[in-house]
Amino acid sequence: MRLLGCVAMIVALAGAICVTAPDASAAPRNAYTAKKAQCKERASHMKFGVHLIKKDRWIKNCIAGAH
Repeated sequence: MRLLGCVAMIVALAGAICVTAPDASAAPRNAYTAKKAQCKERASHMKFGVHLIKKDRWIKNCIAGAH
């Protein structure tokens, strides 16, 4: 009986770890995605012309906090 209780406790603990692990790693990803969308919106109002590399570099610098 005691072995069954230990097995049930281990299964419940493993289930709790699996459920909380993706949520912990999703928070920074959501912040990055929101910041990237904000920087893309700002870049869309600027005049980069056909220079996509300059635009992409500006967006990366904006996400990093340089702009």
